[in-house]
Amino acid sequence: MDAKSIISTRRFFALLFISTIIWIVPVLISIPFSFFLKNSVINEFIFGAFLAWGFELVIANGAFLRSATQSLLISAIHPIPIMLIVLSESSHSQPYALISGVAVLLIVMVFLSRIDSVKTKKGVRSLDLLRAFLKTWVEGRPERLETYFASYAQPGSVTTDLLIAQHQDNKVVLVVPGIHPGPFSPVGSYNLSELIYEKLKRANTIPAVLHGTGGHERNVPRNEIASRYATSISEFVASQKDGRKVPMRGPLQSKVGITSITTVSFEKQVLLMVSNSPYHSDDFAPDAVADAYRAAGDLGVNITVVDAHNSVDGPEEPQEPITKDEWAKVLDDTLKLEGTEFSMGASNSSEIQFKHGTDVSDGGISVVIFTRPESKWVLVSADSNNAKSGLKEKLEAELSTLGINLLELCTSDTHKLAARNRTDRGYYALGEETSFDVIIGCVKELVALAQGRLAEYKVQIDHFESQVPLIGDESLNDFAALTSSAIAVTKSYTKVILPALLLLLTITLFY
Repeated sequence: MDAKSIISTRRFFALLFISTIIWIVPVLISIPFSFFLKNSVINEFIFGAFLAWGFELVIANGAFLRSATQSLLISAIHPIPIMLIVLSESSHSQPYALISGVAVLLIVMVFLSRIDSVKTKKGVRSLDLLRAFLKTWVEGRPERLETYFASYAQPGSVTTDLLIAQHQDNKVVLVVPGIHPGPFSPVGSYNLSELIYEKLKRANTIPAVLHGTGGHERNVPRNEIASRYATSISEFVASQKDGRKVPMRGPLQSKVGITSITTVSFEKQVLLMVSNSPYHSDDFAPDAVADAYRAAGDLGVNITVVDAHNSVDGPEEPQEPITKDEWAKVLDDTLKLEGTEFSMGASNSSEIQFKHGTDVSDGGISVVIFTRPESKWVLVSADSNNAKSGLKEKLEAELSTLGINLLELCTSDTHKLAARNRTDRGYYALGEETSFDVIIGCVKELVALAQGRLAEYKVQIDHFESQVPLIGDESLNDFAALTSSAIAVTKSYTKVILPALLLLLTITLFY
């Protein structure tokens, strides 16, 4: 009846198994009473058949089929013929058992009708959303769920920032996407960083996908849109001519409140990285750095803001707003530094034997080293969803023993494995499945590899605009409100259903 249903042989027999256990429970309860209540067992057998029917109806309509009528008929195929066979062998009528059973079925039907009446502002019903989620979750078929997200999507303009460095045929590409990874696998732009890595990765190109500001409101509704966006980045990089050798100012590391700000300037282009490590932090809202862009405009420079996204479980500490004057001071101090020639080198963990857990995704770990006459700085980028608190500080200490400074530890905030792991967050942050020592060992090996490739690169920092549909806040808020309402309805009905079932079971037992 529905070729796209998630029903399977395994799930079908699991449903029969569980519903049969539910059927048996009232029969077992009736056995001790059968010595003085003649028809108790047969009555509870009939009542149990309707319980099984009701349970199968809930699962069929909630998970497998949209049609309530089809669900009602299909869920009757298992218990009702068996019940009728037993009744045909019985010499006594069981009117109270049948009436109680019908009452159970009516209660279930009213519950399903009531919960399905809960819907979003766009008219998406709760059971439709549940079925779409289950198809996505257990079958990896997100089409219906993506359609619901797409109904909320609004055209938006996103800016993609890139640092493209080239030496002969070798390229190092730092990408700060304007689209946010998410919401979860396999919906929308969940694997954005992996798509970009796949499009850019070549024998002579090492990409590092960083994380911009903003949150899930900047997700796109369909994965095909994210794939086209990744292709547009690759085409843009391929279309760019060689940059030119420019002096580098910095890096300069500043501190405002709990926020570390690392800046590197290439003439009038400033790469600006923010981190709250070791304190807990998640996505930096665009409003939190809006004054940075205003300050940059006043100073006549362009900035690329990177949210390092590298401390998921640190202590809570309020982040005070950073004022325009504070941003201006950081940028001005950077621009006052003496510009010097520099060399670069890069490497990726795909080039070495790096055994990691599910806290690192397909893009692995990349390092980019910047060397000046008096210092060496390393940017470490991991294709991960955030990082365990303390990893950055330990990595920084380990690199310092080699005479190397940590520019920043950044993650891509990939959502390829989001909601797929048994943690409170639904994912493992960098350093939770792969030990700190293994990660640090990998970085050290990559640093050695990158140092062997040091050369004077031609650099350009550029950006381009893309028009894409973004799901915005409305869909997330609407789906959250729908879920809360459906749970509230379920809780209220549970308070009624359980006493009603006990009452009907008792009536069936004694009458």
